[in-house]
Amino acid sequence: MSALLQLDDIAKSFPGVRALDGVTFEVDAGEICTIAGENGAGKSTLLGILGGSLAPDRGSVTIGGVRREEYSPRRALADGVVIAHQEPAVVPQLSVGQNVTLGKRLSERRATPDAVRGVIADMARMGFHTTATTPVAALSPAERQALTIARSFAFGARIIALDEPTTSMLEHNAVHVLERVREIVQERGVAVLFVSHKMPEVMRVSDSVVVLRDGRTAFRSAISATSEHEIVQKMVGRELLGFSREHPVKAGAPVRFEAVAVRHPRHPAPLSLSARAGEVVGIAGLVGSGRTELLRAIVRADPGTSGRITIDGTPRKVVDPHSSREAGIAFIPEERKRQGLVLQIPAYANIAMTAERQFNAVGPVVSRKRQVDTATIQTQGMSLRPANVRLNARQFSGGNQQKLVIAKWTWRGASVYLFDEPTKGVDVGGRVEIYRLIDRLASEGNSVIVVSSDLPEIISLSDRVLVMRAGRFVGSFEGDDINEQTLVASAMGVAEGQS
Repeated sequence: MSALLQLDDIAKSFPGVRALDGVTFEVDAGEICTIAGENGAGKSTLLGILGGSLAPDRGSVTIGGVRREEYSPRRALADGVVIAHQEPAVVPQLSVGQNVTLGKRLSERRATPDAVRGVIADMARMGFHTTATTPVAALSPAERQALTIARSFAFGARIIALDEPTTSMLEHNAVHVLERVREIVQERGVAVLFVSHKMPEVMRVSDSVVVLRDGRTAFRSAISATSEHEIVQKMVGRELLGFSREHPVKAGAPVRFEAVAVRHPRHPAPLSLSARAGEVVGIAGLVGSGRTELLRAIVRADPGTSGRITIDGTPRKVVDPHSSREAGIAFIPEERKRQGLVLQIPAYANIAMTAERQFNAVGPVVSRKRQVDTATIQTQGMSLRPANVRLNARQFSGGNQQKLVIAKWTWRGASVYLFDEPTKGVDVGGRVEIYRLIDRLASEGNSVIVVSSDLPEIISLSDRVLVMRAGRFVGSFEGDDINEQTLVASAMGVAEGQS
């Protein structure tokens, strides 16, 4: 019996970059195959070819024994191929039911009622309860991702690619989601290509794994015949040890940053926190606990926010993101593609966006050379790949885009750094590089505050961890008290931390 999906000798190049070079593997019906690899390994290009938005330079895609002759999104949908991207492709102004049927052909409309009911039922089995009439704008990021995943399996899809499907979910949410995905695959005999940088998820849900490295198939194995360690080693081509901070905060370091009575309209209770010079303060909590809103309130990114900010003992007037920037506060948002970068312009221009007149040559005339030179210097210690700041930001992988956002602030000399999900969608090697950047920023005497849903990340980075629940701080932990058991218990209200 032939495989449901066969990829044979797939190659694809872009100007100056060979993204794929002879990728070959197959996936059977009822199989979940993980596509693993560092950012820039070729995963997104491969999904683009499968989804029909890109045509290969060489090689073939065969689905159900039929070789694809046309590459277009319409052809892919006709083949039963659905790509569920990392960023949920939903329309907030429409209801859940309307989003399920969005873009469907007239011939598929007869199946609409059953498809909507099926999506709602699948979401419920994943632990997310909603209705067909609920506006998507009212859903949390985790619920939107669950909707995207459940919708992918509707209307008779045969091959589904799930690209980082659980990035906005805590572990217990992700477990229920992946359990339902596993059940659907077995019940309906579909094939799933699973892309995730969370190795426990990969080991839990996958039947097989294909590792891409430098655009080539570097490794192929049944999941039962390999291990997390081997997969990571094949991804990066080297041993990758666990991360630990080289520069923890010094005893007696002075308080550098204070935020008092900070409020956000979604969570109106006033919050106060401080961070010492050289300290990394982690903020943990369940999705919806108010962590992101706290950071956005500090920099006044949303209307209706308030609070008092002090840096190095001096009160600073912060009334909007511009004055926050002038006060020396850097904000690296969770949604880097929409809020941190302009993807259609070069990397050097993105890095220069926090400038006022620093790059002017004469009067209002901007010096492109100064921008390029500054951007090159700022990214030299970041292992930016490709190391070409003249490329547009969209041409960089997720991890390297995050480095560009960080570089946008480091050249300016901010003293307080607020990171919201700093390694969302970043591969294991890229994560370590970003952790080192955060450690370096702290070692230079800056105050760093990190919001993350990844508990191992919070534990390895933080000198102190604050836990949030329902818009309030419910726990504060240091030293040996920073562990998964105490943080999860505090976040879920099982046990209160020290406050």
